[in-house]
Amino acid sequence: MKIYQISGLGANQNAFKYLKINPEFETIYIPWLQPEELETLEHYAERMAEKIDTSEEFILMGLSFGGIIVQEMNRFLNPKLNILISTVKDRGELPGFMKFSATTNAHKLIPSRFIASDKGISYGLFRKLYDSKMPDINEFFEFRDPYYLKWSINQIVNWKNHVELGNYVHFHGNKDIVFPSSKIQNAVKVEGGTHIMVMQKARKLSE
Repeated sequence: MKIYQISGLGANQNAFKYLKINPEFETIYIPWLQPEELETLEHYAERMAEKIDTSEEFILMGLSFGGIIVQEMNRFLNPKLNILISTVKDRGELPGFMKFSATTNAHKLIPSRFIASDKGISYGLFRKLYDSKMPDINEFFEFRDPYYLKWSINQIVNWKNHVELGNYVHFHGNKDIVFPSSKIQNAVKVEGGTHIMVMQKARKLSE
């Protein structure tokens, strides 16, 4: 059976490289697409799903923003299982600062060159958000197009999930500061896991 993987915001397939998946499963990474002008999240998820073979049973695995995309795909797909990692399942699980930003549009004030840069303060900010001991961010933070990043951030802070998942397992680190675990319901909590526990706690997640 195939497991289709979608990584976190701006990340490539290297985000999953430390996971050890049972060889009976075939993992297929779905890369991020450049959003069309004023594209809705619903339409974007449909385009991302074009690479999925629905003629046979399959599993969806989504990390962070990829987990949101996976849930959007459940509007029109019927996966055998959804594996959600370091993500949220509804608006109630979003942190307060994201809800505030959705109300005030504060996130739209962030300069595009800042969020797309790998220099100076923006590099330090991403390291802090994910984990101070993380490997080189350039190894997996690949998709830095300013429009893609600003579009994605806007989709996250404004997301309203209209899909009720029945077949999922959600893994979440208790040290996640992007999506604090205190707000996360019905998840398997991973002790010491940060927002990039898919790399940091790969052995435990693999088990």
